[in-house]
Amino acid sequence: MEITAAKLRYLLTISELMQAQRGKVRCIDVAVQLGVARPSACRMLAAFSKEGLLSRSKTEGLRLTEAGYELVSRYEADYRALCRYFEEQLKLSAFDARECAMALLALAPESSRRALCAKIST
Repeated sequence: MEITAAKLRYLLTISELMQAQRGKVRCIDVAVQLGVARPSACRMLAAFSKEGLLSRSKTEGLRLTEAGYELVSRYEADYRALCRYFEEQLKLSAFDARECAMALLALAPESSRRALCAKIST
């Protein structure tokens, strides 16, 4: 699966909401968090369901599947490291730091991303 900045943004947001809310995450929660229209969020979430990254139920809400967790876990630590670096060292706003981290994660080859994150985490 090709991971774009938009897809990554959604997946990391779902993961964060699942941890923060410890309860039912709904499509509207994702839309509000990302500042997108509910129909747009619902379309993306439906695509994730078809790809086997997300499960949806009325009783439990949205949940990352095992494949979804695996994908998110490949990016989550690097995302946090980059956000922290952009905010603390480059003095970007939290929003700009998140956007830059997302774009870099989606576009950089994995080996380059890992090397960069290892360097800034030391």
